[in-house]
Amino acid sequence: MPVPMPVPMPKLSLAYPRFSGLQRQFLLLIVGIYLLTGTVALTLFGWGIRSVTRQLGEEFAAQYALRQKDRLLAPIQHELALSRHLVDSPLLKRWARNEEDPVLKAEALDELDHHRRHFADHSFFFVVGPSGHYYHNNAADEYRGRELRYTLDAAKPEDQWYFATLAKVSDFDLNVDYDAPLNVTKVWINVLVKDGAEKLGLGGTGLELDGFVKAVLSEDRPGISTLLLDRAGSIKAHQDRAYIDLNTVAKNDDQRRTFYPLLASPQEQTALREQMEQVSTEQRPVVVLPLTVGNQPYLVAITYLAEIKWFVVTLVDTAYIYSVWRFMPFAALLAISLLTLAIAVAVLLRRLVLNPLTRLRQSTQAVAAGNYAQLATVETRNEIGELTDDFNAMTLTIRQYTGHLETLVDERTHELQQAHRELADTHQQVVDSIQYAQLLQQAMLPTTEMLAQALTDYFIIWQPRDRVGGDFYYCRIDQQGCLLALVDCTGHGVPGAFMTMAVNAALNHIASTIGLANPVRVLQALHRDMQTVLHQRDLGEGFENGLDAGVCYWGWDQPQLQFAGARIDLCYQDAVTPATVLRGNRVSLGYRHTHPDWTLFRLESVERIPDRIFYLTTDGLLDQSGGLKGHGFSRRQFQDVLRHCNGQALPEQQAALEQALVAWRNGRPQRDDITVIGFRPRPGATINREKTRHEYA
Repeated sequence: MPVPMPVPMPKLSLAYPRFSGLQRQFLLLIVGIYLLTGTVALTLFGWGIRSVTRQLGEEFAAQYALRQKDRLLAPIQHELALSRHLVDSPLLKRWARNEEDPVLKAEALDELDHHRRHFADHSFFFVVGPSGHYYHNNAADEYRGRELRYTLDAAKPEDQWYFATLAKVSDFDLNVDYDAPLNVTKVWINVLVKDGAEKLGLGGTGLELDGFVKAVLSEDRPGISTLLLDRAGSIKAHQDRAYIDLNTVAKNDDQRRTFYPLLASPQEQTALREQMEQVSTEQRPVVVLPLTVGNQPYLVAITYLAEIKWFVVTLVDTAYIYSVWRFMPFAALLAISLLTLAIAVAVLLRRLVLNPLTRLRQSTQAVAAGNYAQLATVETRNEIGELTDDFNAMTLTIRQYTGHLETLVDERTHELQQAHRELADTHQQVVDSIQYAQLLQQAMLPTTEMLAQALTDYFIIWQPRDRVGGDFYYCRIDQQGCLLALVDCTGHGVPGAFMTMAVNAALNHIASTIGLANPVRVLQALHRDMQTVLHQRDLGEGFENGLDAGVCYWGWDQPQLQFAGARIDLCYQDAVTPATVLRGNRVSLGYRHTHPDWTLFRLESVERIPDRIFYLTTDGLLDQSGGLKGHGFSRRQFQDVLRHCNGQALPEQQAALEQALVAWRNGRPQRDDITVIGFRPRPGATINREKTRHEYA
């Protein structure tokens, strides 16, 4: 017998993956990772560069300010030392006391001219205190022989600098001022001429302002500027002469042109004052802090010239320091490196993963179409190759079990459909039973014809939590009067409805045997009957059922309504009397632990005046949760609604109560059965004797 030849496996074509599916997802993922990684890397790179440049900027600003301090201090110290030497001259002090002595005057002027040649500005000034005479000569020796230029006058504003210096300065002062008689603006070095504690005058020299400012700012370059401040913050040197505060010594604090208004906020002004105080008290040689000057951020370095009591302030533009364009080559190199890495990963992924997966996908599509003979062929010996072998084995197993599985699925589907039909039938039976119980309970309630015989006007809110419930109301009339009761039985739903049936039967029995006229006797009899019906003495502790009730009775010819309650109260109001409550006894009926011969029910009597309305409610309304905190509706709120509706028709009162309840619940579920009755008893009634026994009962 010939041996059958094996059927050759169909060979799959090597189709490269299209730009879709897994390849598209991987490419998008790589692009996303590249963008995310690049963003994070560039952010960290920028943060690191900013941190480094900030530190370098602070160090640069500090060193620059210290170098400016050294540059400025030496020439000013030189001029100040020469000025001190000038005013310490014994000859000049004697001349200041005896200005008119011609010999002393000639010698003093020679002394002043000698110092003039040594000053950097080749000029001097000297003020004789007693006379106020101002002596001056300049570098051109323009005023030789007529050194007395003018006499200072305390009444002239332009001369206030001298008198303010005498009053405020104890040793020397540097004052930037314009001298109108001389027509020069200089940085004046004003040193007091003193003999002991006596002030004999003032002497010194000056530095031409433009030259001084140029010397101060000569090293400044783009992004860096230097200015000088005194201890009050007045600007002594600035690139813009409009900012320089002239004749500071003669001004009040509010008249000075200070650096502080140029700052962005009061907080920055306070920070600058604190740092200047630290530098001036030699706590730190130099401080650097970030400030916003003229809406531009700067690193501000501050150092103190103790010899002249001025501050050197260096402003370094942060935009100039932190310019990212300087580091763009490094950022570009980082971006190119990341892009090269992403491209390499994408190429390797296509060759090693995506192409083999495409072939495997073709085989899975054939298997999904029901062709179990087409197995996958992948030549690579890696995880994908192992996955292909597992797939082929799985395909063969599926082919073997597919037929058996279909049979099992058909059987299970039939069983589930049968169970579903049975469950639907059972559910429909339960729904039908509850609907029928609802009809029975509604039929048990008093008819509108009976209520119309007993009541002049009324409203009833009856809202079982489920379709049926444990609340119901009862009405019985005879030739002598009417009994109206509201009952709240244990439970709700179907169990509560069964209780209402039993209680309704007990009330009918009580009305037929002992009559209607005494609400207390009705409650006592109802309690004993329900304990007997429920076998409370025979069943275990776990079976506890009972009810709350409120019973009203009025005779047709009697002016009063009688009430007795078991945990249900009676409320009434009229045009004169606000909402008033007659409390029922705090004891329930029918429960095991309530004594069967309980005789402590109170009998309350209330006048039945024509406009007086009575109200009965179960605790389902009072305990309904709602409001902002989920509290119960409460008796107080119930009475508030009644007071608000006092004088309105009963249908309007019913609508107000229902609206208040809906607003209070605010979407919360109903907790219990709710029943409220508002009624006005008839003062008398004509009873059809033939209907009394059968229909009105």
